[in-house]
Amino acid sequence: MARSNFFKFLIIMTGISLLFDFQKINLNSMYLLVYIPIMIAVYLLLNIPLKTVFLNKNISYILSVILSLITIGNVCGKLGIQFELINVCKLIVIIVGFTILFEKTFQLLIQFSTEKNLITDEKGISWKKSFFIIVLGWVIYLLPFLPGNVAGDGNFQLIEYFGHAAMTNHHPFLSTMLEGGILNLGKHILNDNFGLFLYVIIQLLICCLIYSYCIFKVSTLGINKKIGIYFSIFIGFAPYWSFVSETLHKDGLFIAFFALFITSLVMMSVNLFIRKRLIKKQLILLTVSALLVCFWRNDGIYMVIPSIICLIFVNKRKYWKTFTCSLLVLLSVYVAFNKVLLPALDVAPTEKREMLSLPVQQTSRYIKYYPNEITKNQRQVLKETFNNSTKLGELYNPNNADPTKFNLKDQFNVKKYINIWIEMGLRHPFVYLAATFEGTNAYYTPWLLAQNFTWCGAISDWSKPNFLDLHYITPKKLRSSFIGFVNGVASLPFINMFLNDSLAIWLGILMAAFMWRKFGFKYLIPIIPIFMNLLICIASPVNGLIRYSGCVVFAIYILLTYYFYVLKFRN
Repeated sequence: MARSNFFKFLIIMTGISLLFDFQKINLNSMYLLVYIPIMIAVYLLLNIPLKTVFLNKNISYILSVILSLITIGNVCGKLGIQFELINVCKLIVIIVGFTILFEKTFQLLIQFSTEKNLITDEKGISWKKSFFIIVLGWVIYLLPFLPGNVAGDGNFQLIEYFGHAAMTNHHPFLSTMLEGGILNLGKHILNDNFGLFLYVIIQLLICCLIYSYCIFKVSTLGINKKIGIYFSIFIGFAPYWSFVSETLHKDGLFIAFFALFITSLVMMSVNLFIRKRLIKKQLILLTVSALLVCFWRNDGIYMVIPSIICLIFVNKRKYWKTFTCSLLVLLSVYVAFNKVLLPALDVAPTEKREMLSLPVQQTSRYIKYYPNEITKNQRQVLKETFNNSTKLGELYNPNNADPTKFNLKDQFNVKKYINIWIEMGLRHPFVYLAATFEGTNAYYTPWLLAQNFTWCGAISDWSKPNFLDLHYITPKKLRSSFIGFVNGVASLPFINMFLNDSLAIWLGILMAAFMWRKFGFKYLIPIIPIFMNLLICIASPVNGLIRYSGCVVFAIYILLTYYFYVLKFRN
């Protein structure tokens, strides 16, 4: 081992040891069993030669420092580490050690991707074969849960549809009408349970068609047929897309529509940047899929607009008129739907409190830790803004903004609140930073156990519409055993990592950083929606909620195919 690598090895292992020490993990009973494999892995990693600097050192070190801070930030936040001098010195060693480790890992990952390109001359898997594999897996998942599952939000959408609550766009209006309309049709044909079954089957088929189409389209880029089959098996049998696609709620179709939009964006980018052509059918599909994303998620407009705007300016603005028309169609339909049609139907818009989850969390944390530093004016504005402003500190939950968000009044002066929010933030910025990190870190910390959608395997009691008779026709013991089994399988490390949305985010960051430096910004366009979704997750009320971030996992597999294709043909 070279001297420089030896010192890096010592720093990394010291950092790992200190991290274990901070977490109070007692390894006495299996000390060598834990440390020897780690030491071997670090030694091998440091001694794998780099053929060149693949990722600009400035970028790779910045990303490595950020990931190191995220890693240690989770430990500090959960254990409440006191920032005494000795602890600060230990933290610096940990950060330096992990920065070295992550930087070398990033470089090796990119080197490996350039050497082992997955793109071949094969045609890949047909959509029919992919469809059959996915349907087979999903039917196996559905049988123990007949006639289908209903999530809590789905329950409330049914309550709205059947007139037991005022119709709003809090849960997207079109998704509510589709869910309620199909269930109502089945209810009139046979009974309530058949209505649920009818909706679940229709949604299942739509989602399966979309996923199999996406796999087929990226297979045409040259993905090995076996990889297409393995991908289809994974989508069909993992407790992720199966459960979410067989549950009455808005998320199943949204995740599928987002996958369709990403695939359309990938195929559009391949044709524009590599093949130097524009296919109008792809443009139509891109626009339609963007609209579907917007209609099935209220913040979907922020995911799709940036990429389409970027397309206007690529290839020396050769197709600026075409993409401007697409953008105008998208905006016109979206605005007409939300500002004209919904008001005409007396459908209430989303509450403005939905946009204030993060500021409200920051305010609550400020009040909890600095209650005596609130000025008279700030106290008055808080009183005008919240139903019970004196309880904000007590209501503060680092991982969930709902308790404080729902304390907001229906009517208040947003401008006045934002003004005092800025004042308080300038006085104690680290309070705001801590509130943001503790309330969002599960979306970008790749070391956490990945969630899955087994929570969908229920007819939820939350807001349950008692006027409908929805019940399982299968034994509870069978359902519980099935969920226990698939949860156990999904928790296996070599499977769980493939379901990890935070890890997917970091793969997206690495791909984007490398392609930007090597080929130019335009190659990032298909990845932009992933980053926009991350920003939306950060602004969301609940930390690490898979309903918000679950759309990323399938999308990143599509984007990996795009990444390998760009590497092969741009090189």
